[in-house]
Amino acid sequence: MVGALIQAAVRKHRMPGRFYILDSKPIPVRKPIRHGRVRLLRDEGACFGRNSVGGFFGFKLHALIHSSGVVLAIVLSPPNWSDRDVAVALCASVQGATALGDHGCRGRELAQALAQEMQMFLLTPGSAGDHKKKRALISSVRERVETCFSSLWSRFIDRVFSRSLEGPRNTIKLKVLHFNFCQMGLLPT
Repeated sequence: MVGALIQAAVRKHRMPGRFYILDSKPIPVRKPIRHGRVRLLRDEGACFGRNSVGGFFGFKLHALIHSSGVVLAIVLSPPNWSDRDVAVALCASVQGATALGDHGCRGRELAQALAQEMQMFLLTPGSAGDHKKKRALISSVRERVETCFSSLWSRFIDRVFSRSLEGPRNTIKLKVLHFNFCQMGLLPT
């Protein structure tokens, strides 16, 4: 039901342009001190993963967000899945646009696959090559977008408290729905 509400809200919102951003966030199951004895949600796919901050045990939330700030698609995956693999699934919900990804989405194979299958042009900081002006432009766009991501991520919990996978899924869906309503001006922030 919540997923249908998210889709209906996105359809009603006017989104100027077709520019999207791909990003991911770790969703830890427990605090790092308990990594040695954690077994919660291991059967549902929770495992060890690494990000720029360090290691964690849990899941990874991948999001496709419109440049206006509205979340269009999300995927909850084990942390050992590559961002490149999930990017194809996220971009399947939109066709013929431009997407800005981080270093996890770099690679010629992914860019070619998105261009051929979904008419999606993928930009990453690595796609600018050695051109300092292009890198600066991509970085400035990413900095603007990080404000949107930080307000979305601030709504998420530090760890998962439920004992089944349905708990985190429903919590994430409700928080994304609330975030989209705030972005559309339907609820106060």
